[in-house]
Amino acid sequence: MDFEDQIETAGPNILEKWSIGISGLVVTFLMLLTTVDVVLRYVFNSPIPGAYSLCEMLMIGVVYPAIAFVQGAKGHVRVDIIIDRLRGIRRTTFELATLWLALVAFSGMCWKSTMLAWENWVTGDYAMGLLNIPYWPTKTVMSLGLALLCLRFLQDIKACISKIRGQSQRWWLWVITSITPLILFWLMTLILSPGTLSATTIGWIMIAAMFVVLLMGLPIAFGLLFVAIAGYWILSGPLVTLSIMGIIPYDKIANYTLSVVPLFILMGHLAFQAGFATSMYKTCQVWLGRLPGSMAQATVVGGAAFGAACGAGVASAATLAKICVPIMREHNVDLKMSLGCVAAVGGLAALIPPSIMMVIYAMITNQSSDKLLIAGMVPGLLAAASFMIMIFFMVKRNPKLAPPLTNKVTWRDKILSLKESWGIAVLGIVVIGGIFTGIFTPTEAGALGASGTLLLGIVTRRLTFRNFIDAVNETTKTTAMIFLIIASAMVLANFMAISRLPSVTSDFVMGLDVPRSFILAGVIALYLVAGCIMDMTSFMLLTMPIVFPAITGLGYDPVWFGVIIVILCELALISPPFGLNLFILRAMNPEVGMGDIIRGSLPFTLMYFIVTILCCLFPIIVTWLPSIM
Repeated sequence: MDFEDQIETAGPNILEKWSIGISGLVVTFLMLLTTVDVVLRYVFNSPIPGAYSLCEMLMIGVVYPAIAFVQGAKGHVRVDIIIDRLRGIRRTTFELATLWLALVAFSGMCWKSTMLAWENWVTGDYAMGLLNIPYWPTKTVMSLGLALLCLRFLQDIKACISKIRGQSQRWWLWVITSITPLILFWLMTLILSPGTLSATTIGWIMIAAMFVVLLMGLPIAFGLLFVAIAGYWILSGPLVTLSIMGIIPYDKIANYTLSVVPLFILMGHLAFQAGFATSMYKTCQVWLGRLPGSMAQATVVGGAAFGAACGAGVASAATLAKICVPIMREHNVDLKMSLGCVAAVGGLAALIPPSIMMVIYAMITNQSSDKLLIAGMVPGLLAAASFMIMIFFMVKRNPKLAPPLTNKVTWRDKILSLKESWGIAVLGIVVIGGIFTGIFTPTEAGALGASGTLLLGIVTRRLTFRNFIDAVNETTKTTAMIFLIIASAMVLANFMAISRLPSVTSDFVMGLDVPRSFILAGVIALYLVAGCIMDMTSFMLLTMPIVFPAITGLGYDPVWFGVIIVILCELALISPPFGLNLFILRAMNPEVGMGDIIRGSLPFTLMYFIVTILCCLFPIIVTWLPSIM
């Protein structure tokens, strides 16, 4: 039994299961609260007092109770380039080393969060607003969630040490070796100081240390936080470091703008569990049946339509893989084309609103999430159209790639096919239209979309209670994973700010005597390379505080730049050798070699790159819709 199996059999335990159940209840309440508030506001002109403040505090209850469960299920994202090449006791020792680092980082956050909760209880501090909600309950929830995560680390550490003892008689040497990275960081905090090196130099050293830690296999959220703590400790001392650890992870999660993320994720999971995604795909098959490569064409259109109900590229790819690949294989569509098509089309969910990546970019850069969400519409449709045109010519050139369908479809069949999918199509139009016209905020649109999908599933009897629970659980797991990365990245971003790394880098870039297009090309190249080796949500959170000031200082439109970055992030999902969508398809089709999946995705990778170039040459593709809002 390898390490992964051992940890899996050890948990998640009963406390973690209860905790994720609490997160599920909170995300359901968040959806219902926002929906009722919208209805009361627009129908009766009587919104719920303090609804925005409630949504912010509910976000704490969505995220922190679920993080221990995600760790127990090995759901936190990490860069596994090195650790996956190790075997036996070396791999276990690496795992143990990452767990020591994570335990130290989150123990400090837990302790400070607990102290702040106690202070708020004693002083009676409350959130300013109509309801005067006290801070201590939500900070207590955060502290309990972090404490549960630390207990999970201890459980995993115990499992690692137990396995090492079974692998070597000198097990204690391996355990000591696992503590070496922690000792090195401790020595770094003693040796480095602002007096011996400039703050900017220390910032660069910590960035290098961060990449080392991430390459070790430490989950990205844990690595970002640990390096940020070490950097803060060096520049500002322990008191400021502990203060930041208690404040930023709370403030950045209790954010109304980001409350749209779990709602969009919930909408996508509900649509899948109720079978609406399958119905949409079958409707597209009927309408596009006479086109060359009709099954792949239907995947593109159906995937784009599902993107309007999902918002996450990885989740969309996983859903489409379950639905579309078996049907395309049944109709003898070339396997490489089928897998490449699904891998690429999944990324459209991050461009076509609602888009989680756009919301995260808006939060990092303080841009309008409304404009960013709408800005991705035309590039998303352009990407979908380019896929369809490419499939058309590929099949025309080689009909064996996708044999034509033999069954005849009448107009009556086409009209009847709309019966199963019109509801989710209307919901998508309402969500996008509400954001575009300004009638709804993105959070309100997300809540209405999720509530509407739930109601539609119940009315049509396609959503069972078990399906609903599965959708909510998947939503909380995905949300906790994403938001823990966000919280850790924001602590790191604050460290970089006090090191003056972003401002110094921005000044340097703006002072270069080269055309600004060269610098933009360099940023694009950086993201293309990074997309081959690490999670791009994390990379965007890491690099935007440095890259964004330089790019906007050169005069580029921030909304346009956001769309370019999101396209590059989605291109990374199908970039070999470590594109996440490639691994999803490999896991769901184990009989297919990774080489075949990569070869199938390459033509679609080229089309994504062409769309990126077109958006760079003709920015109006991106800026037109936001300009008329």
